Amino acid sequence: MANLERIYTIPLRDAYEHPRNKRGKRAINIIQAFALRHMKADDVRVSEGVNSNILRDGIEKPPRRIKVRMVKGDDALVRVWLIGEEEKIKAVADKKKKEQEDKKKTEEQAKKAADAKKEEAKKAADAKKEAAKPASTSVSAGGATPKATQSAPAVQVSSVPAAKTAASTPSAAKP
Repeated sequence: MANLERIYTIPLRDAYEHPRNKRGKRAINIIQAFALRHMKADDVRVSEGVNSNILRDGIEKPPRRIKVRMVKGDDALVRVWLIGEEEKIKAVADKKKKEQEDKKKTEEQAKKAADAKKEEAKKAADAKKEAAKPASTSVSAGGATPKATQSAPAVQVSSVPAAKTAASTPSAAKP
């Protein structure tokens, strides 16, 4: 059995015959009774859009009539929707799903970029190690040290002038 779909304008004027603080609930009950009677179903589910439309102006002032779309499924369950509400819900869900996929892709790209940077840093460190290894191996292999590793003889620089050093020594004062 295929889905049965119908559009109805449901009068809710009977809700105004009840006390003010019970009119919203009575309007929902009227919608459910209408759906059971006209769609010949076992159970009725009212969507959030219909509920929020009824309670839009408060529980004391439901609308006098409401236009809805009723869909009866294979399981004899009737769902009551506002006109166009189901499509809006699907569009919002699709948009949310697409945003999550885009976010996931950007996270994956950022992770790949970070991994690439780590790999480049590792290669640079390996290259430095390789550059340092040939210098130390050439000393033992060739016997000659490269010019960069040879050092000049150390010269000791004194901050005291030479005249003062000669005068301060006792052997220089006694000739």
